[in-house]
Amino acid sequence: MNRKIISLLILFIFFLISCENKINNKEVDEPDEDADTVQELLFNLKVEENNKNVLSCRLTFSTADKKKTFVKYYSTNHAGYKIAEETEKNDHYFFLWGMRENLNYTIEIYSDEETPELLATTEFHSGKIPSSIFPLLLVANEKESVQQGFLIVTQQAAPDEERMEPIVFMVDTDGFVVWYFEHYLPGFSLLTDPSYRKKTNTMLLGIQKWQMEDVLSEEGIEIDMEGNIVWKSPYIPWTLYGETTWHHIYRALDDDTLLLVRSQYDDRVISDRIVNVDRDYNELWSWGYFDSPDYFDTVECSEMSEYWCDWTHNNAAIMLKEENILYFNSLWLGFFKMDMNTKEILWKFGKDGDFTMLSEHPFPWPANTHDPKFFDSSRKRLLFFDNGITERFYSRIIEYEINEETMTAEITFEYDGIDSGHGWYSYAGWGDVDYLENGNFLVTKGLVDDSQNSTIFEVTRDGRIVWEIYTYQEEGFMIELYNTEKFMPPLEFLK
Repeated sequence: MNRKIISLLILFIFFLISCENKINNKEVDEPDEDADTVQELLFNLKVEENNKNVLSCRLTFSTADKKKTFVKYYSTNHAGYKIAEETEKNDHYFFLWGMRENLNYTIEIYSDEETPELLATTEFHSGKIPSSIFPLLLVANEKESVQQGFLIVTQQAAPDEERMEPIVFMVDTDGFVVWYFEHYLPGFSLLTDPSYRKKTNTMLLGIQKWQMEDVLSEEGIEIDMEGNIVWKSPYIPWTLYGETTWHHIYRALDDDTLLLVRSQYDDRVISDRIVNVDRDYNELWSWGYFDSPDYFDTVECSEMSEYWCDWTHNNAAIMLKEENILYFNSLWLGFFKMDMNTKEILWKFGKDGDFTMLSEHPFPWPANTHDPKFFDSSRKRLLFFDNGITERFYSRIIEYEINEETMTAEITFEYDGIDSGHGWYSYAGWGDVDYLENGNFLVTKGLVDDSQNSTIFEVTRDGRIVWEIYTYQEEGFMIELYNTEKFMPPLEFLK
């Protein structure tokens, strides 16, 4: 081989080696730079199902630099939500909830900046709701007029209570179950009187136990949205309507103490005692109807059974400790205001009470009321779910403007649904009504006979039903609702 050919071969081999080095640098070095960039943005991404509530999951990830992030999660059938962090951090945790059952959700993670950057995308498939949640039927939904939020529901049944399990769940405005919590206690029990606490993002629940009185157990719990029990009441032996347990009200006050109503007996006469306790159940304040014999001087049995005389049937209380004022409501006797220091009754509202009615109406006063609410802190507007058990034999919601200086009252709103075919009768004294932020009223019909449906509906001030949902009903069996509550969860609703 001559010298020229050898030189060309050497040049060719050198060229190949040079090209290989360039290709290797391009194929290896550049992906490494991309990998470093990805590594810098987000790593350790993990999605974990919440076995306490399969309509939710836990999302964790890390970032090399401290970042404030937000997450969007949605499906093709559900617009979904956005959750944002408040502070910058390296290790990030999000609890994603409010999902509907059996859907594929896309989860997008963004840097929370003026121009958000998509950091990663992953997925989660929601599970199936428990069979203990009886189906609901949405029959009206004028979305532009409905208060956004989640409805908190606890089920009760008539007449077969043994078909019930202690479960609470949430329903969105489209009628889908989006959250639930199951509890267990020995003996038949139900979760009741749920209330969402905004400042702690928790829910307080009372428990009704109907069997096994001698078994020590809690009568109240507080849970977070993940379904973790963050507090339990002390263990006591009890069943519903015993003197040591609560009925009708199990609520937390602003100072984190508890407001309860307990039964009080005198032979066969059953009355009530309103009690404020701390979280260890130390009694801070209490009063019962038997404590004011000069004012409540006549015992009349509105309901007399073989075993007891139902005298007062107290079903609501509003305690304003900073003002030393208590409002309380008896199904049979009326609505009262009390000075907590002296325990003096300041006034009674209702028929044969202390206010003069300015409105002309065949039934101007509420009869056998439930769940009174004030519109705001001025306490000039007063709202009742009015059962009408002993007077009209149809139910209604009614609002009054009250003036404590002139001791006068006038009717400002009434809805009974009779003219529109939506009338109802909660003959057993159940029922609930709440003010909503958009000006509407949320009404829970309560216990009705089997010719009607137990429903929850939202009605406007001009008497239009803009949202309504029916509970489950079959021959000889119906799901009845004692009360419900709608709240806006700490989620941003996507559109």
